[in-house]
Formats: sequence, structure tokens, C-alpha cells
Amino acid sequence: MSAERLSASAGAAGLPAVLPADLLHGVALRPPELAWDGARYRGSQLLSVRLAEVRGLAGVVAAVQRAHFAGVVAVTPLYARQAAAELTPVWQAADDGHSLQTGPRAGHIRYGLRLPLAEPHAGARVTAWSLNGHTGVWLPACPPSVQQILRRELAALLQQPEEALRLTVVDPGEASSIATGAPHPLDLMDAAAEAALLSQAVGRPVCVACHAEGRGELSLAVPLEQTPLESEPDAGALASDIPETQAGALALCSNAPWAMRPSLARLLSQPGQAYAAAQATVQGSVAVHAGKRPVPPLHASADELNAAQVFAQESLSHEQALALGEDPLAWRLQQLPEGQGLELARQVVERAGLPLDGGDDAPPAGALRGKGFATAQAQCVDETGEARMVWSAWVAEVAVHPQTGQVDVTRVVAGHDSQHLRAAQGATITPAIEHQTPRLLANARRLLAGPPAFDDWISPAPNGLGEPGRALGLQEAPNALSHPDPAEGEVVTHGQLGMDGVMTLPAAAAIANAIQDATGVRLRQAPFDTEQLRLALASRGRERMRNPLRRGWMWLAAGMAGVAGMAAALWPVKPALPLTAGPDVSLYSSRAIERGRLVAAAGDCVACHTAPGGKANAGGLALDTPFGTIYTTNITPDNDTGIGRWSYTAFERAMRHGVHQDGRQLYPAFPYTAYAKLSDADMQALYGYLMSQPAVRAEPPKTQLAFPYSFRPLLAGWNALFHDAKPFTPDPSRSAEWLRGAYLVEGAGHCAACHSPRNPLGAEKTGVHYLAGGEAEGWSAPALNQLATGSRGWTQDELFQYLRTGYSPRHGVAAGPMAPVIHGLAELPDSDLKAISTYLLDLPQASGASAPDPVSAAPASGAAATAQSAPAAATLQSIQGRRANGERVYQNACAVCHEAGSGPTLFGVKPPLASNTNLHAATPDNLIQVILHGIQEPANGELGYMPGFKDSLDDRQIADLIGYLRQRHAPEQEAWPDPTNTISKLRELAELN
Repeated sequence: MSAERLSASAGAAGLPAVLPADLLHGVALRPPELAWDGARYRGSQLLSVRLAEVRGLAGVVAAVQRAHFAGVVAVTPLYARQAAAELTPVWQAADDGHSLQTGPRAGHIRYGLRLPLAEPHAGARVTAWSLNGHTGVWLPACPPSVQQILRRELAALLQQPEEALRLTVVDPGEASSIATGAPHPLDLMDAAAEAALLSQAVGRPVCVACHAEGRGELSLAVPLEQTPLESEPDAGALASDIPETQAGALALCSNAPWAMRPSLARLLSQPGQAYAAAQATVQGSVAVHAGKRPVPPLHASADELNAAQVFAQESLSHEQALALGEDPLAWRLQQLPEGQGLELARQVVERAGLPLDGGDDAPPAGALRGKGFATAQAQCVDETGEARMVWSAWVAEVAVHPQTGQVDVTRVVAGHDSQHLRAAQGATITPAIEHQTPRLLANARRLLAGPPAFDDWISPAPNGLGEPGRALGLQEAPNALSHPDPAEGEVVTHGQLGMDGVMTLPAAAAIANAIQDATGVRLRQAPFDTEQLRLALASRGRERMRNPLRRGWMWLAAGMAGVAGMAAALWPVKPALPLTAGPDVSLYSSRAIERGRLVAAAGDCVACHTAPGGKANAGGLALDTPFGTIYTTNITPDNDTGIGRWSYTAFERAMRHGVHQDGRQLYPAFPYTAYAKLSDADMQALYGYLMSQPAVRAEPPKTQLAFPYSFRPLLAGWNALFHDAKPFTPDPSRSAEWLRGAYLVEGAGHCAACHSPRNPLGAEKTGVHYLAGGEAEGWSAPALNQLATGSRGWTQDELFQYLRTGYSPRHGVAAGPMAPVIHGLAELPDSDLKAISTYLLDLPQASGASAPDPVSAAPASGAAATAQSAPAAATLQSIQGRRANGERVYQNACAVCHEAGSGPTLFGVKPPLASNTNLHAATPDNLIQVILHGIQEPANGELGYMPGFKDSLDDRQIADLIGYLRQRHAPEQEAWPDPTNTISKLRELAELN
């Protein structure tokens, strides 16, 4: 374990110095609407919560409520999540219904800084143990400045002196529950506060996971209150006029308190005493205009507040200078007071070789060049704990391509005077100036974020995947707020101003100023959207006019190419593509390989291409279809039995057009109809990943269907009728999250392969039938196009939890073919699962159809014959007898695991049957499958498993059991007709396989 940070030797008396082994796990509720006015909590108020009921659930140690704070403590994380979902809180709207103020008033020039939507670090947790007025907290790696904030926050929350708190940074090698990396300060603070408050209630160590919240955007504005100067309209700005103000009289306004909010636990448990946790430290004038209405809390640390303020101040200074006809650099240097900051700025400018008269070299052909300057002063703390004021300054040069809006940061010179704060007090501070270092350029280029792409992948794996900047590299989440410290090799954010983090504060403003210098367009939101810049330049006539005659020839060529492509698709005999020696996998960056791994995980390739007991992706799995049994192929890079000698062209043809390397048409049981939607970058990455995996020599069985299905050239006609090989085309009117979800669902995820009905020729039905329910491997795949509707509709949180863990307390456990899908989704980041949830919950119902219950919408099959009630010949006595028999079977075989309060859990969770999707479905097929075969490979290891009863219960007993379960837990649904025949058929089908 690393040395304790910021801990008093006498603190936390009676608590161990090492992380306890017998941890409990906590989950706290989050209100639907958060608001904070700088002094009081103004968000949703908790009216009621089911504490007594939850305390009786299996695995629950305590259910806690303090004012609007509520949470549970349980023996495992899964039990804690399950219990939290059962709290079913009732919230009152925020602050008497006042609407939240979300942005500056009209008549303001607005500057925005988009905060990074970072994924939570995998497994990042905080453990707290509060006992006898002392509290110990075990944290993942975080800087001393964050620990100071945490100490003050926890002391206020627990009403304990700071000396009674001990904070320990845990070495991840000594505690598997603590992950490497530093979560966002607010996420870390929320987790620590929730763990401490729950631990104080139970007197035992409680562990809470760090969850990343949406960061949103910080915005500042300058009011247009004075008579504006006459100036040329700015096509790239949100306001065209710049107010005339005197030097040094900047009046920046914020729509929210200019301080870091307290922890959510303190906001909710002490709503009337919610003062700030930390203040921004940049020197400047920021007025908070909250008025009488509540304002949304800032999901930002003090360091991110500093960054936003510097970006607004330095950008405004540049705009003021241009409005007054002054040179921006000379204007800014005139504003700086004599002393340390001015001297640093002059040295940086001299190092960059910038003349003070604003002269410039001729720009290169085809590109626009510009230079920008910015500076900042902030307060930081040295190693002795003493606060000091430090300065930083940046000069950035950019080249802009006017046709595309692409911006390249070509040169960076930055300096700061915080490097030697480690020296003895009173020592001379010599500015440190860095010129064109790779880390400065990398940090600057993170500010250039084009529009979010539907095929951007963010790896949930730890950093260190390889070199950035390769053509197929993973898209890095825009993060203008960090850079690696060359001395320690770790990420340093703006908020870690203890030493050198202050250097990056002026970066965004310097680049914005350089872009305006090059193009005349002011971008007031960082990271900078290059598409916005391109549109602004195009509106000024910089886009090259197209030749009408040339345009006509282009249309003709495109039409001829389309006809040729259709003819090639209809031609039944396809040529074999030559075999190769295989690709040189070293040409693919590690980031490209990782991207391909995520594509393969989203497509769950291993589930279909791995036979029971076989090697991964070596093929041989039997797929039962209405046309016969199809065996999957070997997709490992084996030269003889796999795809090792396939060229990329052959691989892409198979993925997009369903044609084997040797020219054979592939059966659409291989979902090339969905994989065709992959982008070129994803297709290349997937090819590189598969070719980088171990080669396995394995010859799968040959697929031999009966005639005419064995005559593969007929599939060319099938493709002409039902297959569109075009890649995914994004809808520009949709949000980036929605597009990402659509891309994953329609493309790599191929959800329609199971969840859409098929026509007699085996093609997926589209239109109103898209994702309207289907069948897979003898299981009913429920409809996904109406999840948000009906009496048992899904919420986004429920659907996200189900996709992440394979379990939702209100809907049940993933079983059958869905379980391996959850295994694949577990490899994806939370942002992808949230995108999938957003897309699916937005899908409309079938137009013109009545609104069925979303969980009961499933294709009529098996026992869902034509009868809607019990057989007319059945007497009341026989019905009662079968119900009694079903209840006896339930008590003997099921109640020990599924009945609350019936004793210890034997296999895993105790999922409540009343909310299980299968009991509310139109057919009992899936329920029968689960009873027959159990859940031998759960979607999540924490769920445990369920034994099968095919060898211990006969068909009549199972029929009586499901009749009893339906009547008891879904009394509002029609009784299923006698399912005995269906049980027999499903039992026989399992024996054949």
C-alpha cells in the first residue's frame, strides 16, 4: 500500500490502516432533477421510499434515508443494485415547479466549454468506514488537491472534525476492488460521500462504485449593455457585435454558481446547508446571475471552472482588440500588470518569434495560417500547503483548410512559472518555457473535435493501447483539460494546479484566437467543431463553385456505376478472389486492433463461430433454421481451414455482400445483411483484429441443405430482393447518441436477426415489423420496437442495467440466446449501451396497431395457439386440482430461491417472479425453456445459475407449474392454453441438439 496522503496519525482511532476484507456494498438513489443555487438544494424532493419492504430482501443489510438521501447496503454489489431498484422512490418536482435557468439571457455573447464525457474507470470504487466519530476512507489514485476537497466535504457531511478523518490512497495491486486511474473529482467525491454516509448508518465498511455523470457544458457570457461598435458580422459567432469596454474591466456573467457543488449526498441529506465544496481560483471578475430561480448545478470541478473562465476572458480580450482596431497581442500585453506575469508573457512571445506589430508571413497555398496568444493567472498550492499565484502563457499557430474546415495545430510555445514552487520559500522563480514538445501538441489537438461520428469507439480498457494518431486508431474522447506530466507520466488536469497543471489553462483560448486570426471566424465553444468552421467559411464564398457541365457528367457516371453494380449483384456466379500470404498485422496499430475487438464484441462473433467445447471462432456451431441445419465457419487466421489467406477485399465482400472468397454465396443465417452497414474504418479494424488472433486448425462440418436450398446461386436473387449492401447512412437531424445506438443495433449488433419476424423466404421483415419480435434457437425474441410503452414499459436506466448486467429487477434475467449477447455487450463502454437504450426506447410502435404490453408482445408460436381461455370441457374441480398441483411443485422446486424471506439464497439472486417478463408474455415458450434447461451460463457471474428440471419434472407437472405461476403473478393476463404439447416438442428439440 502506498503512503497515506493527508492523514493525521491520531485520526480515525480504532480503525485499521489497511483496507478491510469483509466489505459491504452500497448504492444511493439519484434524483431525477438536480439543482443548486450556491447555498441550498433546489432539486427534486423525496416524498416516499419503500424502506421496510427493501430491508426484508435477501442480502440487504440496511436501507437508509436522511432527508432526500436514500440508499441501501447489501452483501454484494448485485444485491445492492437489486434492492435500490426496489426502493421505488416518489419524487416531487423541483422547487415549487420553477423552471431551471439553463443559459445566459438574450443579448449576451456566450462562451462555452464542453466538458469531457469520460467513462468511469472500470472497477473504480471508494470504501469508507465510519465508527465512533472517526472515519477512514480508502481511495483510488487522486492528487493531493482533490484529497483536500474530499476531506473538507466529508467533515461537513459527517459533522466530524477534519482530524477525525483518515484518507488513504490504495495501491491497486493490494486491493482488487480499487481500480487504477483517477476518476473525475466530482465522481470521486460523490462516491466517497455516499460510502461515508451509508457506513455511518451501519457502522461497517461500505464500498461504493464511482459513476461518471454527464458533464454538460460550462458557459459564460458578457452582456451587450453598452453601445456596440460597428463591425463586420461574424459568421462563426453566436453574436455579431462586441461591446466596447475599457481595458481590465471584463464583466463575465455565469448562469450558475462559480464554484464546485457539494457532494450529492450532502445536497440531499442537508438541503439547507449546501455551500460550495471548492471555489474557482482563476483571478477575474465573474458575476453570478441566478435571480430568484434555481440554477442547475455545475458538473464541473474547480479546475474545469478555471478553464472555462480563462477561455472566456482571453477570447473576449482578443475580440475586443479586433473591434477597436488594435493588434490583439499588443493589446493583451498592455493589459497585463507589471511584474511576473508580464515578464513570462514577453518571454513566451519572444521564444515564439512573434512580432508585436502583427506582421505575418504569407500563408502556404491552399491553407490559411493564424497565430494566437493567451495567458492565465491562478492560485495553486505548493508542497508546504501554502497558496501561491502562478502565471502561464501560450502561443499557438494553426493551419486551416477552408474547404473542409480542418484545423491543424502546427506549433505551440507555452510557459509557466509554477515549476519551481517546490523550491524553498522566497527562492527566485524562473519561468519554464516549452517549445513544440509532443505532449503540448497532443494536448492542443484534443481541442479540435469534429462532429461526433457514429463509428467512434471509446475503449473501456485501460490506457496504453498504443500510439495515437494512426488512421484506424480509436477516437479519443475530447479532453482539453488534461496533459501528461513528463516528470511522473500521469495525467494532470487543470484542477491539479499544485504544480504544473496551470500550464494548460490558456490552451483553448490561444487556439481559438489563432483560428480567428487565420479565418476571421470566432469559435466560442471548445473543443472546437470543425464542421461549424467549414460552414462559416463556406457562407463567405470560400467554397469552390462547381462546373454545371462537369456536374452532369458526374451524375451520368454515378448512374452507370449503379447499373453496373446491380448487374454484378444479380449475376449468380461470383468469381473467386485470389488467396494471399495473409496481411502484415504489424501494419495495424494496437488501437486499431482494439477497435476491431470492440466491433467483434458488439457483433458477438464468438457466440456463433464457436462450437460447444471448441476453440474460440473455430466454427462448427449448428444453427437450426427452417431450411435445415447450417454450420458456422472457422474465422481464425488459419491458412488451410480458416481465413488466414483471405485478402481484405475478400473479407469485405463476404461481410457486405455475403459472398465467400471462393465465390460461393453465403446463407443469410450469417447476418451480412446487418454487417454491410459497418463503416469502412470498422470493417478494416475488424479484419485486423481477426487476423491478429491465434490460428486454429479446425474443419467444421459441411452445410448440406436439401434442394433447392442447396443451390446457392439462387441466393443472388434473394440478395437482389432483400439485401441492401450500402453502409450505414447517418440522419443529420438526429443526435450523436441516437445515431450511435442506431449504428450498433442495425449494424454490428444485428438485433433484427432475432428480434424481427421473417417472411417465408427467411428475410427479415422491415417497416412496421422491424424489431417487432422473432424467434431464435427455439426461444421467443420479444419485440423491441415498443419497449417504452405499455403498463410494463422499460425506462432507460432499466434497459441500460439489463444490457450491462443481464438483469433487471422489474423484467427478469437474460437467459437462452440473450445470455451470450450480454457477454459481448460487457466489453463495450457504458456510452455505447446508453446509446443503444436511447435508440431502442425511441422506436415507434407499429402504426395503426393497438398498443400491446411491450413485455408480452411476442410472435404467436407453440402454446400460443388459437384458444384464449381454458378448454371448455375442463371442470372447475380439475382446474383447481391442477392449480394445487402447480403450487405444490412451486413450493418444492422453486420457492427456496424465488420466494422472499424463504431462507438463504442457494444459487444467486432471488429474482422476483411477479415482474418477470416471461410470465407476462403472450406465449409460455421461454418460461418452458428456462424450467427445462435452467440457466447454466448466466449473463453475469454475480447472477448465479438456475438448475434445469427436465429430468425431474414431467410434462404435466411443468404445465401445472406454469399455469400456477401465470395465475399468481400475472392475473391480469389471459390464461395460456394447455402447453403440454409445446413442452414435449421443446424437450424433443433439445434432445436432437
